Amino acid sequence: MVAPLLDELLAADVVLVATPMYNFSVPAALKAWIDQVTFPRMSLAGTRFVVVSARGGTYLPGTPRAAVEHATTYLRDFFDGHFAVTDVDLVAAELVNSIVDPRLANRRGDHEASLVAAEAEIDRLVAAHAAVSA
Repeated sequence: MVAPLLDELLAADVVLVATPMYNFSVPAALKAWIDQVTFPRMSLAGTRFVVVSARGGTYLPGTPRAAVEHATTYLRDFFDGHFAVTDVDLVAAELVNSIVDPRLANRRGDHEASLVAAEAEIDRLVAAHAAVSA
């Protein structure tokens, strides 16, 4: 059951992990996948990892809640420690809860700007990968 997951991972040039941040970390389903694909310790050095995430608040460096952002920091540390991958691209849309939480309604513009910046970063990463692959 684990072999197909490992084969898929080993065959990939780029691994895209798309995840929300739940309760300051990754969802249980992502953690379960991670547990499955790391049963054998292996090197994926040379494989590109891209993490795209959505966060309800803002956890950017310098913000009051930066210290409790344990999703992308966990993933970066995990990829380094288990796969020997140190070059991880991280893209995050901040303040997603401003869409539904009246207490964050005044931050909706910040969310929209964060979303535009995240989309631009994704476009840049895709273009960079296409250039390398050509």
